Amino acid sequence: MESFEQSKDLIEYYLALSIKQQFNIDLDLKDEFTFTENIVSKKMIIAPTFSDRILKDSEIKDFLHALISDINNEVQQDIVNRSDSEPLRNIV
Repeated sequence: MESFEQSKDLIEYYLALSIKQQFNIDLDLKDEFTFTENIVSKKMIIAPTFSDRILKDSEIKDFLHALISDINNEVQQDIVNRSDSEPLRNIV
């Protein structure tokens, strides 16, 4: 259970930081998502449980949906794997 709570805290931090960077506002996202099992793949996924506060702001809602979708589809993992195999280049 500790791993679950750590993952939830890390994802909450990532989502809040992304909102801060994109919209320059601080949001407490503690109760705005939960973990559940995908019925087909049986993988754990993040499910949005957005409150009215998020649902009323379509830009933030769409932004969070996109971030959560990327996490669920492991886009970040793909980026990390690709960057590990490609050498870093200096661009001048």
